[in-house]
Amino acid sequence: MDVLLVNPEFNTRSEIPPVGLEYIAAVLLNRGIEVSIFDLDEAAGRDGRADLDAIIDSGQPRIVGVSCMSDSFESALDVCRSAKGINQDIMTVMGGMHATVRYDRILREYPFVDAVVRGEGEFAFSELAGFFLRGVPLPEIEGVSCRREGRIIHGPARRPFADLDLLPLPAHGLVDGVNYRTRSISSSRGCFHRCSFCSIRALHGAGVRERSISGIMDEIDLLVEREAKSIMFTDDNFTFRPERVREICGEIIRRGFCEEAVFYAEGRIDDFCRRPLMANWMSRAGFRAVYIGAESGSEEILDYYRKGITPEDLVRGVSFCVEQNLTPVVNFILIGPRDTAGTIRESIGLAKNLFKRGAELAYAEMLVPYPGTPVQEELEKNGKFREVKGAFYFEPYGDLDIARTLHMCDLARETAGVVHAGDPLFSRKKAYLELCCLDSLLEGRMPAGFDELYAGESAGPHAEQITALHGEIMDVIRK
Repeated sequence: MDVLLVNPEFNTRSEIPPVGLEYIAAVLLNRGIEVSIFDLDEAAGRDGRADLDAIIDSGQPRIVGVSCMSDSFESALDVCRSAKGINQDIMTVMGGMHATVRYDRILREYPFVDAVVRGEGEFAFSELAGFFLRGVPLPEIEGVSCRREGRIIHGPARRPFADLDLLPLPAHGLVDGVNYRTRSISSSRGCFHRCSFCSIRALHGAGVRERSISGIMDEIDLLVEREAKSIMFTDDNFTFRPERVREICGEIIRRGFCEEAVFYAEGRIDDFCRRPLMANWMSRAGFRAVYIGAESGSEEILDYYRKGITPEDLVRGVSFCVEQNLTPVVNFILIGPRDTAGTIRESIGLAKNLFKRGAELAYAEMLVPYPGTPVQEELEKNGKFREVKGAFYFEPYGDLDIARTLHMCDLARETAGVVHAGDPLFSRKKAYLELCCLDSLLEGRMPAGFDELYAGESAGPHAEQITALHGEIMDVIRK
């Protein structure tokens, strides 16, 4: 093959195919370049690294391209290192969000990475591949940094192209969809908002670019033909323009796609507050859930994150969605640079309120200050940013004991599991029950139901585990 595109390992539980690589592959195929895709994050019970090495060894690709986020950077490095070990003549190319932000450092520190594509990669990568495959010395290509004659050269920045309909439909056929929970589609790029923990502007620039409704429907038709039963819109904010959402939903209904598949999307709760009927349009078109970033229940922390929403917005917006049969899946960040035990409990209180109103809950224990985000730049400026072996974290501004709080999170998770093990709805209530336990620990109380379990299991089959857990909880409460 000419080109092998690799999605590196993140958690080996990839639920959607790598649509970014499918877009790059489609542009390469249009140029007559032979290309394959390998998703290392979709392990499916096999040894993905051994399979990948075998494909590189047998297929002898001339270019191996790897796209990565910060969380998968180490895996992406391993792919490039391994490819060079198999064949030194392979050109290794890295792209994606992390590479876009750290391109110069990557080329300086990792000699087995030959080039970095900065920003949106479809046309930059295809130009790079075209020159290399023809054996032409690499010129300065817009959006590409690479080595040439022992020097690192940086082509000028490539502006994001305005018309997304210039792109061919993603090469969905190069990825076997059997082992994914859902297929994916992107109907727009970018976001108008400026959340301080988000790096999307580093990749897509400011503003939002939209695909045509007809182009979106053509791709849904293609996915349905490939027997997709679940389709996720991967837009950074699908709900940014309600009239556009209504058009998309109307066409999905008119063409009968809602009878063939269910849909999911990411959105903002304030968009639903402005147009409550949007939840109804989406529900009627077969959307089962919308993923919402709440982040915090503290107005102070929401302002710090530049979210532009309030806890009251979240309560109203969740109610609008639930009333119209669209499930809001609401995510919180429990620990950020300016959080305290009090603001964490505010977040837990709001999360519990939203769950009782019909929302599903998800949470991240700790904010990750990714390179390229405003919060990372602020932390670095103030001496609070930390990086160790590819892991990014922070020192808090206040006196929050992060290690102790994370230990509480672990205890809350284990406690919820043992106390509610017999609940047939535990999987749905899991995040809510864990947050209830964490709230008790932060207040210095034993989680509800655990003392009774401890007394009743003193001679039971789980006595040793429960006794040890009881001791750890008492230790953390006393501190």
